[in-house]
Amino acid sequence: MFALYRKLIAASIRSQMQYKINFVTSAATTGMIMVLDFIILSAILYRFHDVVGWNIYEVGMLYGISSASVSLYRLFAPEINDFEKYIVQGELDQLLIRPVSPLLLLLTRNLDLSRVGGLVQGVSVLVISLAGLATEGKSIMGLVLFSPIAILSGGVIYFSIGLATAGVAFWTHQMKDMLTFTIYAPANASNYPIGLYPNWLKWLFFSAIPIAYMNYLPMLTLLGKGGEWFYPILTPVAAAIAFYFARMLWNVGIRHYHSTGS
Repeated sequence: MFALYRKLIAASIRSQMQYKINFVTSAATTGMIMVLDFIILSAILYRFHDVVGWNIYEVGMLYGISSASVSLYRLFAPEINDFEKYIVQGELDQLLIRPVSPLLLLLTRNLDLSRVGGLVQGVSVLVISLAGLATEGKSIMGLVLFSPIAILSGGVIYFSIGLATAGVAFWTHQMKDMLTFTIYAPANASNYPIGLYPNWLKWLFFSAIPIAYMNYLPMLTLLGKGGEWFYPILTPVAAAIAFYFARMLWNVGIRHYHSTGS
């Protein structure tokens, strides 16, 4: 299965790299937009010094992990994010008649290489934030070692949320509006400490949309903000659990799918 995935991904990359200028400009544009977002956030933090006790470098850790994670998801799974057309236009029928998992076909059908810019931007913010924390005399070794785990786990969490949203679309026949509430708004919210939000929203981010496990919860421990020692362990665990339930919902949706032509 992995060998097939690798071949299909390689073919997709070769196809897109035929238009190198388009790739470079798209990636640069995406990266610059996200840089502008962080500049605005930095200006706010410099004005008010901190957000519920988190300084600019600490918020930068949250922002960098979230930005890199969502970019990783959008890079490898753009067709999951755009799954509505497969339901509404009947394009899913073409995938179901092939002797390969429709999910695998979706994941290899297209790569959004423009998201490389967002990934680079997120990692850059992390590097700057780590350097800033080091100048403040804080130990950053744990943060350095954990950051790749957080980004990969965060990518899986965002992918799982997207996959679950696609699973629900089998019944609702629409997905774009739902993504505002399941991906886009939570991604923006995860740039800030979850403790900033009301209790009902905290509950949501620790359960149905588990973005808190991606960056906020482990940072409580690694930044010395009163977190338990095991909080960082919960990050990959939450990613695995989220993927398990999202895949279950997806499989149920596939079994109950009725073609638009039937």
